[in-house]
Amino acid sequence: MEMQLTQRQELKVALTKELVQAIELLQYSTVELQSLLHEQALENPFIELRERKRPIHRRREQTDRMDYIENVSAFKHSLPSHLHAQLVGMRVSNEHKKALDYLIASLDEWGYLHTTIAEAACHLQLEETVVSNALHMLRSLDPAGVGAENLSHCLYLQLIRLPKRDELAETIVTEYFEPFVNKKWKEIKAKLGVELSDLQRVWELIRTLHPRPGSLYNDEQMTYIVPDVIVSYDNGTWTVTMNEEIIPTVVWNEAYERKVQTDDPHVRKYIEEKRQQFQWIQRCLTQRATTMEKITLELIDKQRDYFEKGSLHMKPLTMRDVAASLNMHESTVSRAVKNKYMQTPHGLIEMRRFFTSGVDDASQEKVKSLIAELIKQENSQKPLSDQNIADLLEQRYNICVARRTVAKYREQLHIPPASKRKQYA
Repeated sequence: MEMQLTQRQELKVALTKELVQAIELLQYSTVELQSLLHEQALENPFIELRERKRPIHRRREQTDRMDYIENVSAFKHSLPSHLHAQLVGMRVSNEHKKALDYLIASLDEWGYLHTTIAEAACHLQLEETVVSNALHMLRSLDPAGVGAENLSHCLYLQLIRLPKRDELAETIVTEYFEPFVNKKWKEIKAKLGVELSDLQRVWELIRTLHPRPGSLYNDEQMTYIVPDVIVSYDNGTWTVTMNEEIIPTVVWNEAYERKVQTDDPHVRKYIEEKRQQFQWIQRCLTQRATTMEKITLELIDKQRDYFEKGSLHMKPLTMRDVAASLNMHESTVSRAVKNKYMQTPHGLIEMRRFFTSGVDDASQEKVKSLIAELIKQENSQKPLSDQNIADLLEQRYNICVARRTVAKYREQLHIPPASKRKQYA
């Protein structure tokens, strides 16, 4: 064996810190990008963020919609605070107030009560009649159904507060709730001596009630999806617009630079480093917008049937197809569409949904849309089974999918099975 020292030249691709950050920035959504820019402005005193002016031609109804959203977000409050607000001004004894506070604190996020009168009385060292009266008072508050023990009780509390009482509906939710929701209506019909049309009427009435009244008042922050790109059709041309309205403009603060300017080499070096950081952010923003626009235009070209006719006409498409057409790496396309949403003439759509795996020459999204359409057109008195739907997909559209696949897609669409879609009148 012999030890030797040799030199060899190699060409490697090294990811600099700036390049890594640029790649990360590409996958940020519009909202995430807004937050990042504010962080950069805090770190770099020479970066100034200026809010973009809203275009004057913006339609009034759009402005009203945004104002409405802002108001909803501002005034949304929790269920406990909503209930306590209704007690203000009411004559309530200290004992009853103590019991009410305890009961309200025992409600879950849906408004259901997770304690009994006996447990509350024991814990508070109060008479059970006091707790019972407090619970009766709680259940009289808004929203109707709050303080219920379970779902059937919640629906009953809502039914008894309707302007016109329905005795059959009240009987069903209290005595026949399980067989009713499982559509064992012939059994109920025989026991109560009513018609199936009566049970169908009760079904429609119950569907107007709220199974989780407390969820109307929760303190979770409301989330709104902001489209990253807007696609519109005008005068025979498809137009792509980056939604930069909420992204501030990044500018160099010349006034601050003049203020701190000095001959000190350390200060001059610091300013130059911050200038390079500012220029890097500008390049990344430009590159991000350019990449997003190119991908969107390519999607319009490859998914033209979707943009012109709707989701039923979505075609199978891979990121590799788009990357090859644009001479990009597949990972670049993946990052560019990650967590991004597109506003189209057919509504808001997550950009990743354009890339769907094939199911016997049909995309998953297309199959789901067809399933929803078939169910929408079905005879409600003889709803289609999952196997019926699979057969129709093959007969009408030459799409072969298994029954279990239909069941999976139907569940993802939050559509109940045929037994629970059946109506009797």
